Amino acid sequence: MSIILVLAMFYLTSPPNTYSQERTLKNKQGGQNYYIANDSLLSFLPKGTIINKRTKDKIYCFLPYNTMIQGYLCRGDENRGWETVFYANGKLALAWLAKPEDIQGVPCAPASFWTELFGGSAAVSFYANGKLAKCKLSRDATINGRSFEKGDLVSFDPKGRLILGK
Repeated sequence: MSIILVLAMFYLTSPPNTYSQERTLKNKQGGQNYYIANDSLLSFLPKGTIINKRTKDKIYCFLPYNTMIQGYLCRGDENRGWETVFYANGKLALAWLAKPEDIQGVPCAPASFWTELFGGSAAVSFYANGKLAKCKLSRDATINGRSFEKGDLVSFDPKGRLILGK
C-alpha cells in the first residue's frame, strides 16, 4: 500500500522548473520565468524537459519522451517517470535505457516499470569521466573472463575495471 501512496504522490506533485529550447526556466509554483544565460550544457535537451533539481555537481531532469543522449536512447515520459542525471560537465551520470544497449562492450538492460517494481533497478550509472559505473545485464555475458547471467548487476571502477562482489 505504501508504494502506491509514494507513486501517487510522485506523479501528483508539480515540478519546480521546466527547461525548453527557448532557454526559459519556468517556476510553475510562482509563475516566474528565468533566462538561462550561456547555458550550452542544456541546449541538447528536448523542449519540455523538466529540471527537477540542480546541485553543485549534478543536474537532475525528467525527459518528456525517449531521447537519444550521448549515443544512448534514454527513457522519458510526460509523467516524470524516469529521472536522468547529468554531471556538471554535461556527461550522463544516471540514465534509464529505453532499449538494450551495449555500453563500452557491456550489454546493459533497459528499464521498465515492472523491472523496477519487481526485478531490482535497471539504472545505468556512469562516472564523470564517461566510464560505465554499473548496469543490469540484458543478456548472458563474459566480462574480463568472468561469466554473468542476464539480470546480474555488474559494477566497474572509474578506469573501467570490473569490480567483483565479495
